[in-house]
Amino acid sequence: MLALFLIAVAGFGMATEPAELVLPAPGREGWQPLRFRKIPRHTVYTPVSLDGREAVRAEARCSASALFFELDEIDLASTPLLEWEWKVERDLEISDPRVKSGDDFAARVYVLFEFEPERASAWERLRRRAVRALFGTEIPGNALNYVWSSTEPTGSAWDNPYTESSKMISRGSGPLGSWRSERVDVLADHRALIGEPPRVRAIALMSDSDGSCQQATAYIASLRFTSR
Repeated sequence: MLALFLIAVAGFGMATEPAELVLPAPGREGWQPLRFRKIPRHTVYTPVSLDGREAVRAEARCSASALFFELDEIDLASTPLLEWEWKVERDLEISDPRVKSGDDFAARVYVLFEFEPERASAWERLRRRAVRALFGTEIPGNALNYVWSSTEPTGSAWDNPYTESSKMISRGSGPLGSWRSERVDVLADHRALIGEPPRVRAIALMSDSDGSCQQATAYIASLRFTSR
């Protein structure tokens, strides 16, 4: 895939450097918009160069939409860690992010997995057939949703209030206007919350405030998968 490359460098003697799967800068080549039919206002994503980083600026105003990047080949056994940097300039005031009315976040990073029909309920299989018939596409299966949250402590996890197939994981928050570096173990998180993971289908980024009708501004940069 264009602009996606795998680095596996052999070091001196028998030693090796960690493997790395580096994604293109968010909002550039290969990233695609994802919009939701029932949400009329869309978050604005703008590629920017900021503080020495190639980032995307996300501005949510009573809106929701996402950017996603499809992944053809990734082996979580060798590169289970996902790293990125983000900065929130304007956060949301949410009292309870575990309910539908509070399911808004200034910044999210999703890992989307291949759908496994043998693990899904009859209703979920029926719903997905209807989506495929209407839109001519297959939607992903489970998702890990890493969120910037000022109310939930880092590492806390819960079911998404709209679908239990999406697991929410708080990365906490930080001082507004300051970059934070994140590193999560996607393989370990999926095993702990769902079970053995299927193939990764895509990465998605989102800033949304449609439920609370507030404003948020965030930046995301430097996404990569690495080995432990």
